Amino acid sequence: MKKIDKHIEELLHDHDCVIVPDFGGFITSKKPAYFNQFTSVFFPATKRILFNKHLVFNDGLLSAKIAEKQSLSMAEAQQMLLEFKDDCFLRLNEEGRVEIERVGVLFFDKEKNIQFQQASTNFLKDSYGLSAISIEKLVSPVTKPKKETPVKIISRIEEQKVSEVTKPKVQKESKPKTTKRYGQLVPLLMVPILAAGLYFGIQTEVPYNKLNIADVNPFNPVYVQEYTPRTNQEFALIWENEDIITAKVVNAVVPEKEIELEVIPAKIDSTFIKPIEFTAVKSYHVIAGCFSVKENADNLVEDWKSKGNESKIVDKKGSLYRVAIQSFATRKEAKQFLASTKQEEGISLWVLKK
Repeated sequence: MKKIDKHIEELLHDHDCVIVPDFGGFITSKKPAYFNQFTSVFFPATKRILFNKHLVFNDGLLSAKIAEKQSLSMAEAQQMLLEFKDDCFLRLNEEGRVEIERVGVLFFDKEKNIQFQQASTNFLKDSYGLSAISIEKLVSPVTKPKKETPVKIISRIEEQKVSEVTKPKVQKESKPKTTKRYGQLVPLLMVPILAAGLYFGIQTEVPYNKLNIADVNPFNPVYVQEYTPRTNQEFALIWENEDIITAKVVNAVVPEKEIELEVIPAKIDSTFIKPIEFTAVKSYHVIAGCFSVKENADNLVEDWKSKGNESKIVDKKGSLYRVAIQSFATRKEAKQFLASTKQEEGISLWVLKK
């Protein structure tokens, strides 16, 4: 049976799901590289392997691998898988554990559920040969500052004090400041002039070309001209090439008449911009099975379409055609559909992001 263990290991390097018929399936998921800041260890990217006992449908991947490597027919390869399955259940019941070389160990828990513990093999080809690395922290050397002798500083201070004591201080004779106070009188002279100007601007409305010096006198009486209303006058406009050239005042009697206003209908823009419809990209697919024969995948697609689903073949991973029951834009919708379908149909499903 060790040959079948080797075939399972080789398939896990290239495929995301390897199923042992009527026993269970091994599912892989990529785990990115990470750094443990507490232990200062850097771990490379790996493939995490999980075991699902509900994946019992024979997709033909493992049997085709056995038939190819050992030059057997498909019937003989499937018979070997049946014997391998019976042997695994026998060892689980008798010994409580089954070890698949370089893949991991299957064992029973307290509730008699099959659990799986992955081996140390890294199934990710991009990280082949890489192992965990311990990184040491860099410590920068501490340089002590040089101590300066305080003797020189003291001597300089003493010399400075001595020089200040020995040199006599010469007091500068204060010269009398000659300030011109004539400039201070200018603002005082401007005050009456500004007051007279403000009073004149408020009380009188005289054009600048008819300004009289006597009007500046605040005690001079102000005569205001009385308003005389206009007689029947209208402005006659002379038009030339749709431009106004001159305007004249003409004495005329304007007859009273009703003014008719022309109603101009508003233009209604009949153009209508059709709103742009955005369709969400459906990147989450609920996978129902993987087949090496395309005809089997097409049959499963038609079966789910007959139940009202938008089933399709998502892609071809290696030599397997992956069939999706339904596709969704968010992972939450895909998980809700997976839970309800799994409860109704009683089959194994998983979500693929693509």
